[in-house]
Amino acid sequence: MQENMQKNVQDKLVLAYEKVKDFVIKHKKISIGVCVVILVAIIWRTFSLFYTYTDYTIKYDTTMEDSDGTAYESFHNNIVKYNSDGAFYVSKQGDLMWNEAFDMLSPNIDISNDYVALYDRAGTDIYVMDTIGKKGTIRTSKPILTACVADNGSVAALMNQKDVSYLEIRDLEGELIASGELHVENSGIPIDIAFSEDGEKLAVSSISFNAGSLQTIISFYNFSKSGQQRQDNIVGTFSFTDVVMPQIIYMSNGNLVAFGDKEIAVFNDSFEPALKKEIYPQGSIDSIFYNKDHFGYIGPETTESGETIKKLYVFGKSGWKKLNKAIDDPYTKVYMLTNDDVVLTTDKTAVIHGISGVKKFEYEFENSIVKILYGGSGNDYIFVQNGVIQDVRLR
Repeated sequence: MQENMQKNVQDKLVLAYEKVKDFVIKHKKISIGVCVVILVAIIWRTFSLFYTYTDYTIKYDTTMEDSDGTAYESFHNNIVKYNSDGAFYVSKQGDLMWNEAFDMLSPNIDISNDYVALYDRAGTDIYVMDTIGKKGTIRTSKPILTACVADNGSVAALMNQKDVSYLEIRDLEGELIASGELHVENSGIPIDIAFSEDGEKLAVSSISFNAGSLQTIISFYNFSKSGQQRQDNIVGTFSFTDVVMPQIIYMSNGNLVAFGDKEIAVFNDSFEPALKKEIYPQGSIDSIFYNKDHFGYIGPETTESGETIKKLYVFGKSGWKKLNKAIDDPYTKVYMLTNDDVVLTTDKTAVIHGISGVKKFEYEFENSIVKILYGGSGNDYIFVQNGVIQDVRLR
């Protein structure tokens, strides 16, 4: 298998060289130096797409003393780390860029292109941060179940009190933009929300029991001037029988993706959303992953010979399949990086699959691996291990 892959790489490099040579012949006025740069770029790009790295070089190594329960996310190619005592924004080299102290029992995070929202599940405070520091503190009227932040800094919150659910949208100054109540008898029990990047569209996933049958109801709200002409700002409602869809997200093109236990539904970006695509796995959906441009899942499938294998699928933001790959990697966590890599980790092992289908990296660490983040360019990554943050380059 490895020999075949290496031969494919060699063939592609030869082809790349021939293309550059032909280019030089046709354009003799191009300098040799420029041609060499072009050739090197093509070779490096081709090589990196088909090579599996088994080691790494540490560029920066920062010791840290974080409490148990500290979580890490990528924001503008740097690191947000947070726990019940506060949040810190640090560079890949470990330099502190800002910190915000708070007291939360169950800290959670949501990140847009420009803002980070930190909130306490069952609390009422939301801290909105950017790359410089705190931009605003929002206080909701009821205990928060989940919250999302848009690119303009406004925040949508799903809340609950005394078995009644509530929605609120507030701007950076905490001013109320929109609000409403969601009663079980009318709309079911809300379990997740998604907020569009422009802060004008909100989707709610709810579960309902109708005549003994379980349903998921996806409701779409629009808070633009046109949406205000609709009753309760509702511009679309869809129901799915015998399916639970506990997680929904807006993609960068405005499409909404709803992840279910039996299917994944994709809705298009329009004033009145329409169901664009339904994805049905052969077996179950064991794990999901996504970023703003891609999403996917891992689940079992049965081959023609009756063997059960594990498959990894990746789809574009419109729902078209980009990768279908059998894997045998053990994992307890799976997530997608900002560069579209899929990471699978156990306590001390990590595997990175590129969207091209190549297993990009495989490694067993001495210490527990907490999180892998993309470093911002090429083969640069950030390895967060117990007690240390490493800015590394795969080799």
